[in-house]
Amino acid sequence: MPLQGWKKFDIYRKVPKDLTQPTYTGAIISVCCCLFILFLFLSELTGFIATEIVNELYVDDPDKDSGGKIEVNLNISLPNLHCELVGLDIQDEMGRHEVGHIDNSMKIPLNNGDGCRFEGHFSINKVSKNDSG
Repeated sequence: MPLQGWKKFDIYRKVPKDLTQPTYTGAIISVCCCLFILFLFLSELTGFIATEIVNELYVDDPDKDSGGKIEVNLNISLPNLHCELVGLDIQDEMGRHEVGHIDNSMKIPLNNGDGCRFEGHFSINKVSKNDSG
């Protein structure tokens, strides 16, 4: 097939300039499309920039025959929080509430003391599933 034969596979053909002319309808559609693209871009950008801080930890135990306790192991790196500010409070639905839990836990300084890695191990009471709510 000669080189000229390949031109028939061109999907993006050029329209001669004498066959195109601007119209008000085309301008309105173009402006609306540009505004819609700008709206989509800004809404995605605000969703990306917005942060949400969640301070809850939920533990699910897939093993139903593990007894009344769930073992929890924590290894959290906090690169901008000093170790003297890091603490652990434990509270479960069975009434246990410990403030400043320090058994089986370590605070390891990071970033020349500017950060902290907290490692801990403890067990909490397993609560049966509540189907009423």
